[in-house]
Amino acid sequence: MEVNMKKKFVCMLAVFVVGILMFTACAQPAAPVESGSASPEASAEETPAETGDGGGAPQYKMAFSGSELANPWVAMVKDGFEAACKDNGIEFVSLNAGSDVDQQVADVENVIESGYNALVFNPIDGTALDTVLNKATDEGIASVTIAQTADAATAGIVLDDAAYGAVIGQNAVDWINENLGGKGKVAVLAEDNIQSSIARGDAIVAAIEKGCPDVEIVARQHANTPELGLSVTENLLLQHPDLNVVVACNDSGGVGAFQAFENAGISGDDRAIFSGDKTDEAVGYMKQENSIYRGTADLHPYESGYNAVLMALEYLKSGLPAEQEQVPLEMEPITQAQILAEG
Repeated sequence: MEVNMKKKFVCMLAVFVVGILMFTACAQPAAPVESGSASPEASAEETPAETGDGGGAPQYKMAFSGSELANPWVAMVKDGFEAACKDNGIEFVSLNAGSDVDQQVADVENVIESGYNALVFNPIDGTALDTVLNKATDEGIASVTIAQTADAATAGIVLDDAAYGAVIGQNAVDWINENLGGKGKVAVLAEDNIQSSIARGDAIVAAIEKGCPDVEIVARQHANTPELGLSVTENLLLQHPDLNVVVACNDSGGVGAFQAFENAGISGDDRAIFSGDKTDEAVGYMKQENSIYRGTADLHPYESGYNAVLMALEYLKSGLPAEQEQVPLEMEPITQAQILAEG
């Protein structure tokens, strides 16, 4: 199923990739980013370019701005971005906004001032970036969002957060109905610090309320990192030691919740963690013997980061579009049984 989803995603990007193949064959390698070439002083993390194969100076420079690189999904997007840059001889820099809207705005401003040709990013707050993205467009700089949207961006590989929340929530609903008879206590770990992700949490709650009307949702709290997932769930378990299920908006929160249950010595057939992103860490926990990590969802982050670079390259070659272009981010539920069957 995953292979078919990836093929479908690649087909949707074919219009962007065809022109890139000829460019890739003759692209020159990246030189290391010089110190300070795109270096927001307060940026939480900066990853400089690495030199590709061959010799010569790079034709293009691109930057990646991650909302929070402590989030494994965002880190996987960054990995795909960097791989595409290396494969195509592009000088690049990767920046971490650290969940700080002002920091991301400052990083993007510095990228523009430093002469970069394109920006790939997942925005914390797309509206807050309107002014700097309009400036980028005026200067011919391509900007491609991943997952979250920004109205002023050139293009986006767009996540339907409501649909994603429904996938995550339904994964939990199916398990609750099959294993708990449609009853129990559930907590939702949301990602409400990201504007567009609020709809994801809303959709998770709606799916549970519709599919399991006898379930009690004891809390909805913001927890989109492992640290927050751990601390929030520890507090929830003190208040509700009989908490059956935690449904997290992403694997980062889910991993923290899983660790909280582990630390408390709580397990059993009536306990479960669900989340989304299919990160390596979450998959590893799902494979553990007698694990209560029951499900996640796949958004193919590495492929998205890679393909965003190809999209940006095509815009740099053929010109920026008059209207924002969007490609949907594919998604699919993943159960623990599927993970165990894969070995």
